[in-house]
Amino acid sequence: MYTMDVAFAKQYSSLLYMLAQQKGSRFSTCVRNETVAKAEQAYFNTIGAADEPEQKAGTHVATPLSEPNIGRRRVIPVMWHMGTPLDKDDLDRMTVEPTNWVVQSQNASLGRKIDDIIIDAALELAYIGKEGSTSVYLYQESTGISGTAAAAAITAVGTLPVVGTVAAMDLGKMLAMMTLFNKDDVDPDITKYWAVSPDDIAEMLDITEVGSSDYNTVKALAQGKMETYMGFKFIWTNRLKKDAATSTGWRTFAWAQDGIVLAKIGDISTRIDERADLSYLTQVYSKMDLGAVRMEGAKVHECITKVE
Repeated sequence: MYTMDVAFAKQYSSLLYMLAQQKGSRFSTCVRNETVAKAEQAYFNTIGAADEPEQKAGTHVATPLSEPNIGRRRVIPVMWHMGTPLDKDDLDRMTVEPTNWVVQSQNASLGRKIDDIIIDAALELAYIGKEGSTSVYLYQESTGISGTAAAAAITAVGTLPVVGTVAAMDLGKMLAMMTLFNKDDVDPDITKYWAVSPDDIAEMLDITEVGSSDYNTVKALAQGKMETYMGFKFIWTNRLKKDAATSTGWRTFAWAQDGIVLAKIGDISTRIDERADLSYLTQVYSKMDLGAVRMEGAKVHECITKVE
C-alpha cells in the first residue's frame, strides 16, 4: 500500500492579501478640506462678484454704493464607524497576524464612504441661507450636459440633465464642459477635476486627439490611463450614480477644487483595544466624523455619459 502521501506537508502563507477593492478615498484630496471645531454644524460664507464700477464724472460726486452678494452654506458632519472583533483563541490558531490588515481594510472602507459623501454633495441637495434651511439641487443652480452628443445637450440653469439618446464620452462633451467653466468665469488657476466611469476612460483613450501623441504630449494611450486633458484631471471611479429614470447613463461630474468642501470634526482614526466584557478579545475600531457641501453651482457641473 502506498502511504508516502501521508507525510506530504502543506505550506500556508504568513501574509494576508487584500482582494480587489478601492483602497481609500480618491476624492478627499481633490476638494477643499476644512476643520469643524466644537460644533455640530458648520457654516461657510461666500461672496459673489461685485457690481461694475462707475466712471467718476467730476469732483465731489456721490459715491456709488452697492450691496455685497453674501451667501452661506451649511454642513452637518455625520459620524461613521465600524468594528472587528479578533478573539484571542482564534488568533492562537492562525498562522497569520490579521490585526494590521483589518486596520487597512477598515480605513479603505471608510475612504470609499468619503467618496460617496462627496458625490452626494456634488449632485444632490446643498443647504443654503442664513440658517441653512433652504435646500437646492445641483441642476437648480448649475448648467449641465445631457446624454446626447449634440451641442444642444447643454442645459439651462434649473433644467435637469436628461439621458435622451445617450452617447458615450466624446470630445464634444469635454469641450462643452470646458466651456461651461469658462462661461462661469471660474479662475483658470483653480485645479479642476472630473469624476468619470471606467467606460468613459476607455472611450477617451479611443479618441485620436486624446490618445495620440501627435495631438497630446501626455502619452495617455501608452500609459493606459487619463490624467489631464483640456484642463481637467480625470478620476475614474465605480461609485458614480446612474440616472434614476433609465439607469442607462452615468452621472459624471466635474468640479473646481474649492467648489466642494469636506468638513471634518474628525478624520479617519483607529483604536485597537482589549475588550474585558468579551473574554478579553481584541477589537479594531475605526471611525470618522465629517460631511460635505457644494459651495456653488458655477463650480460643479454634471454630464451624462453612456453606461456600456
